[in-house]
Amino acid sequence: MRLRPLRPEDLDALAEVVDGVVSAGAAEAQERLRVRLAHSGRFVDGRLDLAIETDGDLVGDVSARRPQGAFPPGVVELGISLLPAYRGLGLGTTAVRLITDRLFRDEQAERVQASTDADNVAMRRVLEKLAFVEEGVMRAFMPTGEGRADYVLYGVTKAEWEARD
Repeated sequence: MRLRPLRPEDLDALAEVVDGVVSAGAAEAQERLRVRLAHSGRFVDGRLDLAIETDGDLVGDVSARRPQGAFPPGVVELGISLLPAYRGLGLGTTAVRLITDRLFRDEQAERVQASTDADNVAMRRVLEKLAFVEEGVMRAFMPTGEGRADYVLYGVTKAEWEARD
């Protein structure tokens, strides 16, 4: 598996899971993806987007965010989306490990954090396997079609990452 810059040919596949929400064909989702593609591979305006590729196939994407003024220096938040056919195969764990390695090694991160729906057992397991520590529940955090969902915040420091087994 490898992380690489997004390519124009990735657009249609990623539109299926943009921001973790099925939205294929939505004009605004397509436009957000086009902007992400144009800047992919490096931090631009506080965002880094990369494709997840295995055996030559696009399987999803990872992103890192450090919006100016939103987090203290050295804090980066990550996100991941996998295409449905590739979920449950361990690819998410590898991708989160690779992006976290890069953030600590190359991007001056001192803390990496991620949040996920409290009911997303698979993502919570990924984060816990990789030494991320559950730090709390953000109640009524994410708007959904049915109201608002609780999200769990996880974090790992550079020292913790380097000391993990």
